[in-house]
Amino acid sequence: MKVTILGTGTATPLLRRNAAGLVVDAAGSLILVDIGPGTLRRMCEAEVDLKAIDVILITHFHPDHVSDLVPFLFASNYAYGPFRKEPFVLIGPSGLEQFYEALVNIYGEWIVPFGDRLIKREMDAQAPDKFVSGDLVIRSAPSAHSPPAVSYRLEVEGSSLTVSGDTDVSENLVELARGTNLLICECSMPENLKIPGHLVPSEAGVTAERAGVKKLVLTHFYPPCDEVDVVQQASTTFPGEIIRAEDLMVLVV
Repeated sequence: MKVTILGTGTATPLLRRNAAGLVVDAAGSLILVDIGPGTLRRMCEAEVDLKAIDVILITHFHPDHVSDLVPFLFASNYAYGPFRKEPFVLIGPSGLEQFYEALVNIYGEWIVPFGDRLIKREMDAQAPDKFVSGDLVIRSAPSAHSPPAVSYRLEVEGSSLTVSGDTDVSENLVELARGTNLLICECSMPENLKIPGHLVPSEAGVTAERAGVKKLVLTHFYPPCDEVDVVQQASTTFPGEIIRAEDLMVLVV
């Protein structure tokens, strides 16, 4: 699996850090995880073709994680050159269908992909769930954030990647990430600025240590995180390799 980080930031606009988003190339599929504002521009910078996206995973419905969904759907109907005829899948927590219908009520048929190409799948926001597409297995678990919200684990050919989404300390995340090759974990604030619904570095480290992950990637930084060494803070609780995510960083699992 190849992971391209598209956004390492939050709701706070920053030139250095786009809002949440990453793309995973796995088992011949391209999976987009979250699609916050600016994601489509970052996809262009990373040379990721919008028409090539097979699956979109949404962790929750806050604007910094979903705002580019509308322009993505709109653009999917206006492709020059070869037109994607294959369906693509939109996956999110319970309430996805209601969220999508609300967007259509606002923007109209302009954002409804032509030819029944959009498949929607809700994941249980209160219990573990699973979606299988060929060799790709996508697992989810509820996250400790404003509900409905979930974390995801992608598995293919013996490799695994777990993305926390927004979360506080969560036993669900520990179990979901158990033994994963790579945990991409939110780390919104430094140690002295803990806020409910989010993690500080030492908590991300504890999560990684308890889950027995091989590598920890910290992301989803509010500006105070750029004023401290979040990797050092996380290393107090996790002895393994820790990476501070940056926009357009590429990782191989």
